[in-house]
Amino acid sequence: MTQTVGRVSYPSVLLMTILISGVGTLLLIAQRHMKYDNIAVTKATVTGLPVATSSVRRVTKSLEELRQNVKIPELSDHVIFFNRVPKSGSEMLVLLLQWLQGVNGFRHIRLGGGDVRHLSRMQQEELVEEVTRKVRDEAVPVTFDRHVYFLNFSQFDRQSPTYINLVRDPVDKAASRFYYARATPNPRNPDLRGAPTFKPKKFGAQSFDECVHSGDPQCTFKTGKIYDLSIPYFCGHHGWCMELNNQQALERAKANVERYFPVVGILEELNVTLAVLENRLPYFFRGLQKTYFQDLMEPHHNSNRRRQHVSRATRKYLEKALEAEHKFYHWLRARLLQQYGDVTPH
Repeated sequence: MTQTVGRVSYPSVLLMTILISGVGTLLLIAQRHMKYDNIAVTKATVTGLPVATSSVRRVTKSLEELRQNVKIPELSDHVIFFNRVPKSGSEMLVLLLQWLQGVNGFRHIRLGGGDVRHLSRMQQEELVEEVTRKVRDEAVPVTFDRHVYFLNFSQFDRQSPTYINLVRDPVDKAASRFYYARATPNPRNPDLRGAPTFKPKKFGAQSFDECVHSGDPQCTFKTGKIYDLSIPYFCGHHGWCMELNNQQALERAKANVERYFPVVGILEELNVTLAVLENRLPYFFRGLQKTYFQDLMEPHHNSNRRRQHVSRATRKYLEKALEAEHKFYHWLRARLLQQYGDVTPH
């Protein structure tokens, strides 16, 4: 039988005691916080510093703070950008990427706007945002291709894709562009800037050697003038990157290759190029050599990729006129062969 004091039971008294004790504890904690806050306010008043409130102490770290704590690689290993050098066999490599995407589980995207290669600052930012958006929208690794000069994503606070490219001998490239212009005389084509204005009949009968030795602007190159050659695709969008034989452009192109381009292929060393791509970037290029030799080489042979005849005198003249391009090509070739030597058994 429950005992009572007056009309109140012992359990009721016990419960009230516990509640009163709890409220007292909460009041004591609140008083202590008020004391500390008062001290903080007084200290801030004396020192002139802003008062740190409890809400500020609970704010999540900013993205910049997180970046300081997490090491983000400069190059993305799940995004490839093939900023194609024209007339260097790039369509062949694009076709291979399109075939491999389903097998290797990535998506290849062909970006528009390739008729404009040299971009303003605003155009660069727009392209960076387009690539960033497409990467975010895709649920798988992505490869892109477009004719465009090298673009430094880090200047726009974005992680850089991994770049690749393909080049060819500068003299053979000039000859290929000449004969391509003869077959496709469209002056609006950016690959044919400076195309001859004489009648197609005369143009069709002229050889590349004759064009060079006649001094025609289509086939001659002068130091300091602006050309759409190979170096700008590795140097960037500075005006001096397009100046023929500009030493600063050559050095910048080399530095960018070492930093952003794990593989730059050579058309004249295609077998080596395929082997290095498959070894260095296996996720994207697994099965590349098999696909090329079994499915592409014969059925899709491009006759314009065959080496056009260029006389020794013409070649010697152009190697001197295209000195920086020639040095860059041989530097890239030596680099590729060194990479090939590193991946093949001795």
